Amino acid sequence: MSLSSETVAAFTKGTGDHQSLDQGWSILAEQVSLPTAVLSRQALQNNQAWMTEYAARTGVRLAPHGKTSMAPELFSLQLQSGSWAMSLATAPQVVAASLAGVSRIIMANQLVGKHNMQLIAGQLQKGLEFYCFVDSIDNANALNQYFQAHGLQLNVLLEIGVSGGRCGVRGIVQADALAEIITTLPALRLRGVAFYEGVIHGIDAPQQIRRFVGDIRTMALTWHKQKRFAEGEVILTGAGSAWYDLVAEQMDSNSLPQDMAVVIRPGCYLIHDTGIYQDAQAGVKSRSRMACDIQGDLVSSLQVWAYVQSVPEPGMAIIGLGKRDAAFDAGLPTPMLHYRPGDKAPVPTPAHWQLTRIMDQHAMLKISAEDKLTVGDILCFSTSHPCLTMDKWRYLGIVDADYRIRQLIQTCF
Repeated sequence: MSLSSETVAAFTKGTGDHQSLDQGWSILAEQVSLPTAVLSRQALQNNQAWMTEYAARTGVRLAPHGKTSMAPELFSLQLQSGSWAMSLATAPQVVAASLAGVSRIIMANQLVGKHNMQLIAGQLQKGLEFYCFVDSIDNANALNQYFQAHGLQLNVLLEIGVSGGRCGVRGIVQADALAEIITTLPALRLRGVAFYEGVIHGIDAPQQIRRFVGDIRTMALTWHKQKRFAEGEVILTGAGSAWYDLVAEQMDSNSLPQDMAVVIRPGCYLIHDTGIYQDAQAGVKSRSRMACDIQGDLVSSLQVWAYVQSVPEPGMAIIGLGKRDAAFDAGLPTPMLHYRPGDKAPVPTPAHWQLTRIMDQHAMLKISAEDKLTVGDILCFSTSHPCLTMDKWRYLGIVDADYRIRQLIQTCF
């Protein structure tokens, strides 16, 4: 996507002056309006390579959940690296991805409502290969009525849920009844089953997830023998960013019939973080020898840079960074680097520096009374739960190792 740096800088936060992006905007040389959110090119490439190898070793396909970034340039990176499809959550997200050139999409959600159906129908007519979830007779009938009236067929995946969770039929009996009805509806093609195990919590979550996924696998194989699925490859899809190893393990793709494919949908691996997904990845590494055998690991790629705005009293600094700029739902941003303009390079922040409170445009940083922080100093923060930082930025920079923005990417939230 070609962007005029002058046009972008005129109305967008976190961008640079009017010089060409070919020369780059240096964060350290203060050529960028702070706060700014950027992604490390090296970290993005590392994370994509790691997950691509994991998928290859386990025999699963990737359909990364695009809601994390909603950035078409990042979708392209994932698809060019071998991802089978992209997953999205809503009809407008599907349209944004389709218009950006994504040709195969799983909408990991129910398609409900006339206008949403109209949006999808428009993309189907343009050749999009599309799958959505179904978990009720009412929804199945509504989809059939709309798409039959428009002379289209819709690929659907029957979603299995858990008690107390979110969408999905509750149990095999309900699943059987719904599958039987879907097979009678001429505009719907039952192409597989779907689930999301991330709503299962507790100290015995791994055991519960293994049973849940194992039961779905058994059910899918039974339906396969009964020829309940429509013609074409049968899709078995699950897995968020926390338990994808257990899904791959229990689905055991190498032992499935050749016309059945396991598709996992982790969304946060490309951006990663230093919070909840760092912890989740540590869990994967603790359970999966295969994950440990892959060289390296996922690393946080998202950085938020901000100025020290004020030092009003000993032991406290006010940072020009707030709820409008960074996620705060799963832990406050973590200070990582400190740079004083004119110094040679940023240095790691002391371990005792910690954000204690965040407001719309400000954050309170606890330091020691002896720490020498000055107004105009620059801090780099990492975050937890990258989705809710990404959606606060219309444009994000891609930085090289010298903290120079050489590319802008646009988000489509």
